[in-house]
Amino acid sequence: MTNAIEIKGLSKEYKLGKGKSFFALKEIDLNLPKGKVLGLIGHNGAGKSTLLKILSRITFPSSGEINVYGKLSSLLEVGTGFHPELSGRENIYLNGSILGMTKSEINERFTEIVAFAGVEEFLDLPVKRYSSGMYVRLAFAVAAHLDAEVLLIDEVLAVGDAEFQKRCLQRMDSLSKEKERSIVFVSHNMSAIIKLCDEVAWLEKGQIIARGAPQEIIDQYLAKTAELNRDIPVLLRNDREGDGRAKIVDISIAKNKIGEFFTSGKALNLAVKFDLLNAKAKNFKLELHLFNSRGNYLSTFSHSANLSGLKQESWLCEVKDLTLMPGDFFFNVHLYLDGQRADFVGRAFYFKVIDEKSEDNEIAISRQNPGIYLLNTWKTLKP
Repeated sequence: MTNAIEIKGLSKEYKLGKGKSFFALKEIDLNLPKGKVLGLIGHNGAGKSTLLKILSRITFPSSGEINVYGKLSSLLEVGTGFHPELSGRENIYLNGSILGMTKSEINERFTEIVAFAGVEEFLDLPVKRYSSGMYVRLAFAVAAHLDAEVLLIDEVLAVGDAEFQKRCLQRMDSLSKEKERSIVFVSHNMSAIIKLCDEVAWLEKGQIIARGAPQEIIDQYLAKTAELNRDIPVLLRNDREGDGRAKIVDISIAKNKIGEFFTSGKALNLAVKFDLLNAKAKNFKLELHLFNSRGNYLSTFSHSANLSGLKQESWLCEVKDLTLMPGDFFFNVHLYLDGQRADFVGRAFYFKVIDEKSEDNEIAISRQNPGIYLLNTWKTLKP
């Protein structure tokens, strides 16, 4: 089988000063067969995004060889190539041009792109007024309608709703199977990796430590990462992402008397504190993305407001009726200032849900794949 990408001995070294250096990638050997989907997994800072940026020629390797056979396109960060002051319509043309599409190609696919993104109603508004979900839907829609033979996708499903995630996966599956496109897919959503990928490579500290069938590699990965960074306070986390204009400094339990345990059906209260390092910012948006222990995305709690001008802000998230099944869960935390991500901490807060009737969910608990309770009632049907 011919390859779409061949990587041999790839390394990326960063100089830290005073004679010190850091390898973001070290001696990577990896091939992507034509028409296949390769999943990349690993915790933040493992080297996944660095590898995609090198493949996209955003940055260059320190050593090694890369061969890409065919036209390559990438969607690495939400809104890359978008201008916040331009409308959705204008950004389709701008982003499409940056990604290598001609104006006639964009015109030909314009209606399909807009329909896929689901932003018809807001097409002529500046994208700075879009929600993060609308932003990523439009960005993905443009990239997904390219004629590229090789597509690189980096964690674009995290802020989408369930319906959008489903359409994205269907689109990527269609591209790989029906149009023989080759895809490298980075995600923390293990269910998406299993559904879409033919093979998975696990990166750890810049090196590939395992590669093989998706379920096998993911089981190994989850067994090792179930408690990743659990004992490190948010303030001391050095694997954060964002432009650094603000910093999440604390996530703590509020109004809870039983530690990190929460009872299903009761209240969940989290206090989130952040330091504002850029006084010029006017607006902020805080998002808590909820995942179960297998990394399956469940929901998002978000809050937007004008900044008060203080150097530090604290907000309380109250979930009055916690309908989660018994099991382990965690939150990823995103902080946006004026529409741009200032800080992100993955697995920032862990908690456990308990239930007096936990034995009723033995299968979910044993698989560590807990979900949510949906309220339901039953009645006898008369013949």
